[in-house]
Amino acid sequence: MEALQQQLLITEDKIVTPLIEVLNETIPKPTAPLSSNDISIPLRKSLDDLFPEQQYEEKNIQRAKDILGEVSGKFTPAEFKVAITEVQFLAESWLDNFEREIFGGLTLQELLHEKGGR
Repeated sequence: MEALQQQLLITEDKIVTPLIEVLNETIPKPTAPLSSNDISIPLRKSLDDLFPEQQYEEKNIQRAKDILGEVSGKFTPAEFKVAITEVQFLAESWLDNFEREIFGGLTLQELLHEKGGR
């Protein structure tokens, strides 16, 4: 009985070796090495397609740099990005608070949505 149990045991070699053979046959081998430019352009396009808000954010950063001129050079890119994000948040929250005061506790967007607009 013990001999039968040992024959039925599946060892790692019985699984891994055939798997490696199958993978070696099915995974295509690259014919020529890819340069970093070959990879970065499609990758960048894919990321831009998946996250279009990044392009919007980059345009906002560039526009803010254009407006501030030389002053923008005094900040690191990370500091500049944080400052823009904070100012944008403050402006939007102040506008929301102002709209809530005027429109009885609702923002203009909420009011339009409630009336059936978009």
